[in-house]
Amino acid sequence: MAQRPTLGMPVGFWARAALVARSVPADPPKAADTLQSLVQPDANGRLPKSDNSDIALKAEVLSVGKLLDGRYRFRLACFQRAYAWRPENAARLLSDLRWAMQRDTRKRFYPLGRLMLAQSAGTVDAELVDGHQRMVTLTMLIAVLRDLETDADRSRRLHSLILDESWPDTDPRRSLLTIQALPAKLFANVVQRRGATETEPDVPRESLSETERNIVDNRDCIRSELLAPGMTDDVRRKLADYVLTRCNLITVVVDHADDAWTMLNTEQDTRLAFSHADEAKSFLLAAMPAANHMAAAHLWESCESIITPEDMFRLLCHIRAMTWRGKYHSVRPVESEIVERFGLATDGLSFMVEHLVPYANRLKDIRRGQVGADPHIREQIARHFEYMSWIDPHVWIPAVLLWMKKHGKDALETSNFVHKLDRLVWMSKVGGVDPGVQETRLHRLLDEIEAGLAPGEMTKLNIDQRVRSEAISNLRSGNFASKYYAGCFLRRLSGTLGSDPGPILRDEVTIEHILPRNPQGCKAWLIAFRNPDGCKAHHQKLGNVVLLSGSENQQAGTLSWDDKRAILLRSTFVLAQDAAREASWTAQTIAERTDRLINVFFKSLDMAPLAKGE
Repeated sequence: MAQRPTLGMPVGFWARAALVARSVPADPPKAADTLQSLVQPDANGRLPKSDNSDIALKAEVLSVGKLLDGRYRFRLACFQRAYAWRPENAARLLSDLRWAMQRDTRKRFYPLGRLMLAQSAGTVDAELVDGHQRMVTLTMLIAVLRDLETDADRSRRLHSLILDESWPDTDPRRSLLTIQALPAKLFANVVQRRGATETEPDVPRESLSETERNIVDNRDCIRSELLAPGMTDDVRRKLADYVLTRCNLITVVVDHADDAWTMLNTEQDTRLAFSHADEAKSFLLAAMPAANHMAAAHLWESCESIITPEDMFRLLCHIRAMTWRGKYHSVRPVESEIVERFGLATDGLSFMVEHLVPYANRLKDIRRGQVGADPHIREQIARHFEYMSWIDPHVWIPAVLLWMKKHGKDALETSNFVHKLDRLVWMSKVGGVDPGVQETRLHRLLDEIEAGLAPGEMTKLNIDQRVRSEAISNLRSGNFASKYYAGCFLRRLSGTLGSDPGPILRDEVTIEHILPRNPQGCKAWLIAFRNPDGCKAHHQKLGNVVLLSGSENQQAGTLSWDDKRAILLRSTFVLAQDAAREASWTAQTIAERTDRLINVFFKSLDMAPLAKGE
């Protein structure tokens, strides 16, 4: 996961912190006491300045309820980015809170990370330097709980944590959290005002900015989760009480925003961001009984030693797909669903031993090309794995994992199954199949694998005429070379013709347009294709492109066909050599070569060649 700007603690931080919290003694010293043991604050709670720093700093641990009791009036610093959390982030936060509440039988605190504020002495106004994303989302959560609350007193209490109604509507001091000027009006109308979370924006969705859409979508996501089956008034009240009294944030306050920003940048510059896999590991282990932690951590690390961190996280998604297929879907984080569906809270090791470790070993075999009964078959299967990974590195993995679980990696039919799956994956992409439709189809394929059908009996591996027709149309289109899969497709054609050139890389492997994009530098092209419009209609077609090295591409430039052909003949790239066999380069040449290359592709997939009229 790429390192994020210093505007919010990764969600997995909370799970890691919860895991640490459960490992401390039953009566640990309070966090505030720990801070005081390091350096004594003055009577106002401010830590003294050190000899080598001009930064005056104070720190305290506050519950959400105390943080929003009016001691601070939060304003976003001018350099803050816009609100960027999406529904999956909001759902994850709510899922974490509900999980913590259900597990917290000892009435412990739940850590929500850290806020960094800049506040001048004698004022409640505080610039929110770090923690913006969480504070906005927590405000949404409290607002939804307020509007769903039927008890008037409780509703008023929740509302007072959002707006101070002792100030007039137009007074900026009314809001305890003020965001950027542009989305602030919508934030007030759909979140902050009483009853706002039950209303829709008064403007069409398409006219909203991305930040405004994030606000509306996340609010709706939280509301949907709080109205889900099982979320009674009593459960929502317990959640509200838990968030306000048991969920704590470490609040660090300095005199000036510049000091806070300097501290934050220093921290980020010297910290390696946690990956999705790191966060998932922390969450899963935190959910397990303490007695399972060491053994589970060892099993996780054994898996990490054979597959990549990215594959570790994806493996959880694959396990979810194989377990529930299309019957269950939500925006909730996969690790939350794993915890619930596999009962990790009572027996986490069973999931690790029976599911995670075996599937990690199967995925290792897939990535290393070690599937198949003999060396020749293994090589064929590995080539199909590689081809599929070029076009999509993950979507096909659950089907292979489940096949291997059902039949073993050396079954005689494995080669046939993988070959047909390769065809399905590529034709779906080239045929423009909607990702949601493709996902549903692959889920149904999992049903057929589970049923023990042979590859020839699996209807979901078949390519229907509509997908074939769409694929042909896309491969013949005038903008083929601009499609995202063009480089992968040309690479696959090259491999089929005998030589894989490797991925498209600047200076090493490039796409060359034989009829150039800009034919103005060579009159021969304008004569052959009549006018610039004629050139424009053909230069991005499949039949007009080859692969060349960067230097060969520069040399070819806008040269005439005869001059460019000599370069193609000398090239080591098979597609260039293939094109150089043409005596002339015309619109008919491009059309005929396009169809010939489509047939090369179809033959590699064991599909019938183009028929007359297709």
